[in-house]
Amino acid sequence: MQDEDLIRAVTAAVAFGVMLAGHYIGDHWVQTSGQAYGKGLDAEGCVRRSAIWHCAKHVASWTVTTSVFLLAAGWWLRLPFEPGWLIAGIALNAVTHFIADLRTPLIRLGRLLGRGGYLDHVGVVRASGPTTSGPGTGLFELDQAWHIGWLAVSALVIAGPPA
Repeated sequence: MQDEDLIRAVTAAVAFGVMLAGHYIGDHWVQTSGQAYGKGLDAEGCVRRSAIWHCAKHVASWTVTTSVFLLAAGWWLRLPFEPGWLIAGIALNAVTHFIADLRTPLIRLGRLLGRGGYLDHVGVVRASGPTTSGPGTGLFELDQAWHIGWLAVSALVIAGPPA
């Protein structure tokens, strides 16, 4: 393995780890309740424009959160981020997060890929609150898997191409 390859591997691994941490902070601490409840196109009585606005606000704050984690780690570890690849990775992460968090595209993809039973039957019983999209549901688990998968792809993009 060449030194450049090792540097890229370390950069990708660090980028993934810190973006994953930022992802959880952004999704569960920074996101407002209004954004969480209002961003899904699948919600009963959904107003499309409002859902898109809530989702956009969430993804903006989430992207800032993951980017702060990423840039802080890059500064601390003196990682050789190249601006173009860094921006491309962050943008890929934001776009894929937005698509999933509208819920309907993720639900359609899940059903297309044969995950309908998982979506329909995985869930916990709640006394109150959303029953189809929150923690403990099939949709939530598919959502988190989608996000983490794209975090990994984004980290590879951020590391840049082979020399």
